[in-house]
Amino acid sequence: MLDTFSLLTFDYDLDNLNHLSEITNRRNTETKTEPSEMSFAMSIWLNALKRVTVNGMPTFVNDYLLKIDRQYQHALGILENHVENIIQNCQKEMDPNARPVNLVASLISSLQKDEATEKRKPEKEQIGTTKKELLGEVLGLIVADFDTSSSILSWFIHFVNKCQYIDCVIKEILRLAPILFGTLRTLLNDTVIDGIKFYKGDTLASLFTLMQHDPRYWKLDPTEFIPERFFGVDAPDVNYNPFVFISFGGGHRACIGQDLARLELKVIIIRYMLFVTFIDAPGNNGGHRQRITIAPKELAVSMKFD
Repeated sequence: MLDTFSLLTFDYDLDNLNHLSEITNRRNTETKTEPSEMSFAMSIWLNALKRVTVNGMPTFVNDYLLKIDRQYQHALGILENHVENIIQNCQKEMDPNARPVNLVASLISSLQKDEATEKRKPEKEQIGTTKKELLGEVLGLIVADFDTSSSILSWFIHFVNKCQYIDCVIKEILRLAPILFGTLRTLLNDTVIDGIKFYKGDTLASLFTLMQHDPRYWKLDPTEFIPERFFGVDAPDVNYNPFVFISFGGGHRACIGQDLARLELKVIIIRYMLFVTFIDAPGNNGGHRQRITIAPKELAVSMKFD
C-alpha cells in the first residue's frame, strides 16, 4: 500500500516490492529476513505515537518522552531521509514553468525562497512553506494513508457481508465506525455555546461518533449499519448535514488525500468481492480499539477464496 500511494501521490518508487522479491529469492531455513528499512521505521514510529496517544499524559510530557526515545528518533530520521529523497527527486524532475503534476510538486512550488527573511516578518505577513513544514506535510501524507486506510479495511472486513453497494458501504462504515475520534479547533475569540462560556485560546473538540450517531441528524436509526440510507437520490439520509459527517475533515482543512483514499478502498474492496467471501464467525463482535485510529477490537471471520 505504501508503494502504491507513493507512486500515485509523489511519482516516487519506495522500492519495497523489490526488497520483498529479494527476500523471497534468497530465503532458506537458515536465513532470517527483515522488513524494508522504511516499513520497519514506519512501524516503530507509529507504535511510539500510539503509546503516547493513549497514555493520558499532558502533551509536553509526551513530547519529552518522544524526544528521549532513541528508537523513535532513529526511526524518525529514517523516515525524514526518505521524505527528503522524495522531495529532491521531485525538484529534479519538475519543470518550474509547468503546472505541478503531483502533491509534492504543488507543495514545493510554495516553498519559501529565503526562510531567514520570512522568519523576520510578523507571522501574518509570512508567505510560503518552510522546508520543515514541507517535510512534515509529506510524512503526514504517508502516515495518514498507511494507518487510516488499513483501519478502514479492517472495519470493511467486519461489515462487508452485510451489503453489496460499495460506495454506500464505505460511507456507512466511516459514519458508523469513524476511524478518528474527532477534530480539534482553537478559538480565536471568546464565545458562548449552549450557555457555556469559552475563551480565546480554548481548544474544542467536535466528536465524530456523537455527531454521526445523533438521531436528530439522521432519518434512519443512526446506530444501525444501513448502507441503503445513502443509496439513490431519494434515499432517507442522502441529503445529510455536511457538517455532521466529516470523517475526512471539512473546509480548507479537509484531507487532501481523501479522493485517493476512497479510490484505493474501492479498488481493494472490489478485488475482495471478486475473489474472497467473508463469513461471520464466532467472536466477530466488533467493539473498538483506540490508538491513533480506531480499529475493530474483536474481528473474526471465515474466508473462502473463490
